[in-house]
Amino acid sequence: VHDRTIPGPAVEIPVRLYHPPAASGAAPAIVWFHQGGGVIGGLDSDHALCTSLADRCGAVVVSVDYRLAPEHPFPAAVDDALAAHQWVLDHAEGLGVDPARVAVAGASAGGTLSAVVCQERRNRGVPQPAAQVMLYPGVDQTAEGGSRESCAECFPLGAARLALFRRHYLPDPSAAADLRASPGLATELWGLAPAVVVTAGFDPLRDEGDRYARALQGAGVEVRHRTEGSLTHSFTVFGGVCKEARRAIERVTDDVVSVLGVD
Repeated sequence: VHDRTIPGPAVEIPVRLYHPPAASGAAPAIVWFHQGGGVIGGLDSDHALCTSLADRCGAVVVSVDYRLAPEHPFPAAVDDALAAHQWVLDHAEGLGVDPARVAVAGASAGGTLSAVVCQERRNRGVPQPAAQVMLYPGVDQTAEGGSRESCAECFPLGAARLALFRRHYLPDPSAAADLRASPGLATELWGLAPAVVVTAGFDPLRDEGDRYARALQGAGVEVRHRTEGSLTHSFTVFGGVCKEARRAIERVTDDVVSVLGVD
């Protein structure tokens, strides 16, 4: 595991590289975008999960410390995510990576970025990632009712914190309808990468993640979709203290192994 920076669209982007201990030949890669609502978080947020993914999947994981609001509001994070994914493709040989097996993945806001990278690359007519992995993603900044209401007081993400994140990430409220902020509003989902979508039962973002998984399936995209009904948002950081979260993390890594076609 080592840290470095890569060229970004505005400034250098810090990344953390996880090299699997037993890779032979060109390995698959996972470009990882951390959680935090586009406002908080960093390379340490999902460190434990990234180590598990590298180990279990035999993949080079590139965790991306994209720019955060309020200093760098939307669409800075999107621009950094697109640039980081392209950098991995451009430097695949030096990284020991198979460019045909580079996935994008993330949790919460990072899951949103994974969806956006796939949609943007499809719109630009360039090849899709090998897979898109979205853990409890927020894909609709315009969503109301449903789990947004029933889980408004849930820990660790509730309505108040969602409002804070949105206020900083989207200082222009009209940007909520931009598909780069709300990829779940897209009506053209054909041709996107195979997807893993995992939502949590006690999470205000549950319904929009489930809807997006169903919409992808309806568009003919291969989807592995599951709701971890007993868990909360950010369950992937609770593996050290919650047995069910630990089991759910193992299921996530199994999903990624499957979608990447790892033996």
